[in-house]
Amino acid sequence: MVTAFEYLKSLPYLPVALMRGKKQGMYYGRPSNAEIKRWLYSYSVIINGLTPLPDDEIIFPITELIFFPKGKRKTTLIKKE
Repeated sequence: MVTAFEYLKSLPYLPVALMRGKKQGMYYGRPSNAEIKRWLYSYSVIINGLTPLPDDEIIFPITELIFFPKGKRKTTLIKKE
């Protein structure tokens, strides 16, 4: 089985996160592992209708993946057969 954190970390597509760097200043990029865990702890990710914590196991197949369900920029990915 795969945990929610491992699953999100393995995805090639994720919402971008605002990052801070010494040389670049503020920029957007792939979220860090800590950021992905914060999303899961704050219930900002819904997988198959459930809001898992980072160590919760994911049941496959994934048919619905929602990022930031209560935000202005809600992102929904649905697999249609």
